[in-house]
Amino acid sequence: MKNRISIVYLMLLLLNAMYVSAQHISDQTAYTLERIEKLLLKNQSLDALDSLENAIAVQQKCSDDLAYLYAYQSGIYISLDSLLLSKRALDLSMENAAKAKSNEAKAVAYRAKAFLNNYLNSPDEVVKDAIQGLKYLGESNKDLITKYFLNYLLYSAYSKWNDEKKMENYIRQCEKYAVLAKNDNLLANVNNGLSSMFLARYRAAKKRDDIDSSFHYLEKSFAIHTQSPENVSATTFVITCINLANYFLEFSDNNLLERKKKAFFYLAHAEEELKNNSVNADKWVSIFGIKSDFALKENNIPLAEQYLLQGLTLIQQNNNTFFKQEYTVYKHLADIAVKKGDLQSALNYQRKAENSLKQTFDQLQIFNAQKLEIQYETEKKNQQLKLLNERAELRKQQTYLYGGIALALVIGLGFMFLSYHFKLRYSIEREKKLAQEKEDAERSAAMQMQLEKEEQARLKAEQELLELQRQQLQKEALANSLIIEHKNDMFKQIQTKLKEGDARNIQKLLKEEMLMNTDFEDIRWQIQQLHPNFFHQLSEKAVQKLTPLDLKYCAYIHLQMSTKQIAQVLHVEAQSVRMFKYRLKQKFGLSKESNLEIFLQDPR
Repeated sequence: MKNRISIVYLMLLLLNAMYVSAQHISDQTAYTLERIEKLLLKNQSLDALDSLENAIAVQQKCSDDLAYLYAYQSGIYISLDSLLLSKRALDLSMENAAKAKSNEAKAVAYRAKAFLNNYLNSPDEVVKDAIQGLKYLGESNKDLITKYFLNYLLYSAYSKWNDEKKMENYIRQCEKYAVLAKNDNLLANVNNGLSSMFLARYRAAKKRDDIDSSFHYLEKSFAIHTQSPENVSATTFVITCINLANYFLEFSDNNLLERKKKAFFYLAHAEEELKNNSVNADKWVSIFGIKSDFALKENNIPLAEQYLLQGLTLIQQNNNTFFKQEYTVYKHLADIAVKKGDLQSALNYQRKAENSLKQTFDQLQIFNAQKLEIQYETEKKNQQLKLLNERAELRKQQTYLYGGIALALVIGLGFMFLSYHFKLRYSIEREKKLAQEKEDAERSAAMQMQLEKEEQARLKAEQELLELQRQQLQKEALANSLIIEHKNDMFKQIQTKLKEGDARNIQKLLKEEMLMNTDFEDIRWQIQQLHPNFFHQLSEKAVQKLTPLDLKYCAYIHLQMSTKQIAQVLHVEAQSVRMFKYRLKQKFGLSKESNLEIFLQDPR
């Protein structure tokens, strides 16, 4: 299993350094944020939310404090996948930031807004909001942490566009502010970000210097945690360990035993943090995925399967929502089962993978629904703001207009008529403009819905393809079992002849077998061409339960094999085949006069 661990863990970064950056708020709010930081390091998000709500209830007048608190609350809601609540908290942060005295409070609100847009995969908006936040901070170094995160968000946005030049520029800016802030956690994350950048370059150009640089920065991140483990978050450390282990799996030039030893050393550190429940459980999949890959390199297929099952068990222990990781594990388990020749297990794993894929699709639907609702609320609010601005502008124009009317009364009725005409024309144009904007908004919503439908259709097609693959495996298993059964019978006959000591009968038997091989290949091909619903239709038509042997006879009759051919394939007497056909008639509820061969040509 190839492990691709994302280095940009902005959620953890956003939350863990809020207290450090809060230099323009009250001591009470600063203390609250410090306490919440410690709770989040222990994955106690709900307790952190309770503390935030209490702090917000107390701080009802200070806009600077509320801008920080609501921005923080918005980030925690994102970590809990509550996007609508995150958006409402963000709106409150922006409202208070507009009234705040310090530019730092405004920058923090824009940082929270950029982070939400990053989660919604809107890099254009991320760049816009992050740059606006940096403008508020200017050249001042009063809030180094907020500057760091705004640059990190820009690094994340440009990484999605593969703009290497700007990626390096912004990650180097992050390094600069992390050093100035003397923050070990940020330095560790910067090194992970640099490692990710060089790894991407290596995958594109395959230059050894790039992968060596990637490994170098991972080692620097690990060294920072070794020197001051209390100052580096567990999630950052686990990501570093997993990426180091993955380096020895994929890129190291050492011998396999040495690579495995070093990789397992780093994985042991990651496992220790996961056992303390200080990191999300989905990292278990990466850890045991790497161990499974090492087992495969050693050609130890049972151990590779055991590792994957162990990782699967660990992510399913609590309220499991890691369906995407489950799907990946089940797909690899199916591949391993095929390598072992265990087709039944492969089929079972494939079914479980399909179920996990469906649950992943359901999660995506929920996320898209929340995203559309956020977009709708944002558009609605923008329209309301725009309308308010237009009304304010209209009032201003009306003031001038009424002054002109007053002047026109002095000058004469002629001016009053002209002003009335101007007002009427302006109102008509404004109504047309509003109607056009409404039509544009409706068209945009319709296009978004169409995109959602196309995505659903694509996922449905993938599920249908998986079902066809599963049915093809069933047919191949039936065809192979026929040949294996026939070969086993032949071997038994040869053993019997050997005991009897009759060499002529053995030669005769081998000649007959060579003649049968061509027929078997033809039968096997025909079985694989059977309609996928053939056996299902037979089971529905039968009045009694059909055994696997019954289905095998039905398949042979459907392929228009004669009684003699069926007897030769199954090594039975022709009379036995005729008796079996009679029993099949009874199981399908057919009369004596009915033709079984015609019935089985189209059982529908």
